Amino acid sequence: MRKCSAAFYIALGLLISGFVSLWTTVASTGTCDCSPENLNLLKDKCNNTEVDISHLTGVSDLGCYIKYITSGLNAICEWKGNVSTSYTLYTKQRKCSCVAVHQKDKIWTSNYFLVVLNWNMTAHVIGTSKDQPSCTYKNFSGIPSMMTMCGPHSKITYKRSSGYLTVWVEWGNDSNYIKNFLVKYREFNTTRWKEQQSENRKECVLLNLTPSLPYELQTQCVPIKDCAQCPLSKVIMVPPELTDAPSIQLEIQDHMQNLSISPGQRKVVVKWEYANSEAVDNYNVTVRKVSGESSNRDSFITENSSLTLILSYSAYNISIRALNSAGSSPVSSIAIEQMDEWRDSFGPFTVNITSNSSFSLSWSSSVSSVCYSVEWWAKGQIPAFRPFYMKTKSSTITFHSPLINFQPYTRYYFFLHIRPYKDTCNMKNVNDSETTYGLAQTYFTEGSPISAPGNVSILNITQHSSVITWSPVSEEDLRGFLLGYYIYLTEDNNETSFEVDPSVNSFELQNLESNSAYRVQLSAFTAAGEGERSDSKHFVTNLPDFTALNSIIAAVVVGIIILLLAVHFSFRLLHRAKKLLWPSIPNPENSNAVQKIEIAYELGILEPLNRQRLEESEGCDSSTVCVVGSKREASPLSSPPTTLLLSEDEDSPSIPEEITPPDIPTQVPTREPVITNLNKTDSILSASLDEEVTTFESKDPGETVSNTTELDFIRTSQPAVVFMSDYTTMEIFQQVTMTGIQGPSIQAVKPGLVAVHPGQDYVRQSYFLQEIVKEPPGAFNSIDVLNSEITVL
Repeated sequence: MRKCSAAFYIALGLLISGFVSLWTTVASTGTCDCSPENLNLLKDKCNNTEVDISHLTGVSDLGCYIKYITSGLNAICEWKGNVSTSYTLYTKQRKCSCVAVHQKDKIWTSNYFLVVLNWNMTAHVIGTSKDQPSCTYKNFSGIPSMMTMCGPHSKITYKRSSGYLTVWVEWGNDSNYIKNFLVKYREFNTTRWKEQQSENRKECVLLNLTPSLPYELQTQCVPIKDCAQCPLSKVIMVPPELTDAPSIQLEIQDHMQNLSISPGQRKVVVKWEYANSEAVDNYNVTVRKVSGESSNRDSFITENSSLTLILSYSAYNISIRALNSAGSSPVSSIAIEQMDEWRDSFGPFTVNITSNSSFSLSWSSSVSSVCYSVEWWAKGQIPAFRPFYMKTKSSTITFHSPLINFQPYTRYYFFLHIRPYKDTCNMKNVNDSETTYGLAQTYFTEGSPISAPGNVSILNITQHSSVITWSPVSEEDLRGFLLGYYIYLTEDNNETSFEVDPSVNSFELQNLESNSAYRVQLSAFTAAGEGERSDSKHFVTNLPDFTALNSIIAAVVVGIIILLLAVHFSFRLLHRAKKLLWPSIPNPENSNAVQKIEIAYELGILEPLNRQRLEESEGCDSSTVCVVGSKREASPLSSPPTTLLLSEDEDSPSIPEEITPPDIPTQVPTREPVITNLNKTDSILSASLDEEVTTFESKDPGETVSNTTELDFIRTSQPAVVFMSDYTTMEIFQQVTMTGIQGPSIQAVKPGLVAVHPGQDYVRQSYFLQEIVKEPPGAFNSIDVLNSEITVL
């Protein structure tokens, strides 16, 4: 079909050029003399110009091509030139003709002119400046059949989404000859171009683009026979993709916060922010009523990031999205709740639901408006609306519709809005288009509450009062207008009730008995009756308060107790501290635990009993007392006694024994050396001279263990033995002192001194010492023999 049309237009062009006028001269901007002599003269004149004025009268980018127009194929020439220059276009195909030209944005374009497709065509352009005598010359030559051009596009649109870029192109008169087109694109500020060929002549989709980056693109048709030339379009900048939704904030004020705002209206300041605001051209803000009532203007286009609105007390939805030439961002929405609280600025407005499908309104007759709108809803429902027009100054109207369906025990809210229109009452502009006149609440049928007040608590319990708090019954369970609460107080099966105002949620119970148990219940009531009672709450009032005197006495008693405890613990702490820091040191002379044993220096015979007797004597324990008595006489001229100190220190040098030669020769038994075990606490030293060992068991000291004579032992001397203790230093001092005082005199010691086993306790030792002290003066004489003593420390 397209080929037939082309042939038809070619034939038509030949007929016109052959029979009517093949060469048509059209006036151009300059004088048109198309004779060959004139063209040659102008060509020579412009080429021989001595002064270069090409910047003033120059011709650049001259080109001619064939375009598809509604009337067929036509030729056109274009070039770039100066606005103040006069240009003349001469076209020659067998004959010369002048073509009119015009300028737009410094692009000079000729009018369409007819050509023969298969004949060579030459175009001559001469530019002459009005202020300069010289001129500029350019020419173009080509075969029209090879000069058919399609494009650039007449319209292009694009949209970015999720990394895709969709390009839609319109080609105008060339649409019938273009099969496909190419899209060349690259990231902004880069040099490498990419190409994508479309599957048709209208749409091309680019994949895998970076959403945050801008792109540059160009389009051109794919060359074919009917479109020999496909020039590139201008470079088109595609902004980044808008992937984030704006963040919205609201600032709402009404007449109570700002007196400059009219009663019944709210000032709403909408502010928003967008992360990549540089990529945004503008914002689209849409404001609509939740009821769905439409407006002639509910959308606003702004380049700012805030918008101020004057709205009524109805509920609204506000949505905002960012826009640029590549598309829009996700929508961000925010809701403005209806203001269903009573305001003093509301006018008198009542509603009466007459049936489940009708209601009547009444308001003050002083209102001069003729356009109104009523909205009603129950909580959780989308509001319904009805605009109406009042021709007369009537203030009552009744609505009836089968679409209305009021339910019993459900609270309905009604808004009456006034609109400033005079003709139709439909909302024309959502911004500053209506004012809320009044608010009313009503029931189709009321009922009693089906639940009790919740969260009942008893607080601030005193001797004669307490405070009861509760949370109100929900609107769904109330099923009517709350008229108040009943409080039931029970003590010992005696119930008392109180009626409380519906606006309070706490009550103080007064004049209660101290230290008494009470039970409390609550219930709400409406015009239809009382509702359910709450669960019982029990409490007990406080005991009687203490008087001031009782408080003082109690404080004094407590203080005394604390003081006594403090003194007691202080003495104990001081006593312990004294023992720890200053321990008491006993006087060794007053101690019964220290016993000094002195033995006469000159003894007739000093030898332990035989081994058998010694083993028997070692068998003495805490229940027996062994007493060694002497039957020998000692010379008064004997040497003084020598005391042997046995130290607990192994390294201490032993004190040598002093032995007096016997008076008479005697058989001397073999004598064992004295061995002292320093690791033991108790040590035993047995020594006797003609001693008689008498054993006392329990409390009977009369039993004799054995008897010996003085002939059984050799008369010798043995120093006294003292076991060291913590008071060793004092004992040594005393012994040295006593020795120095006595000199060579013989110490008179009562015969029959007791030798006590180290295992015996100090009581028995003390007993024997006391017996010795009780002897009368003069009981000892110079011939008494000093018996050996064993001191146990």
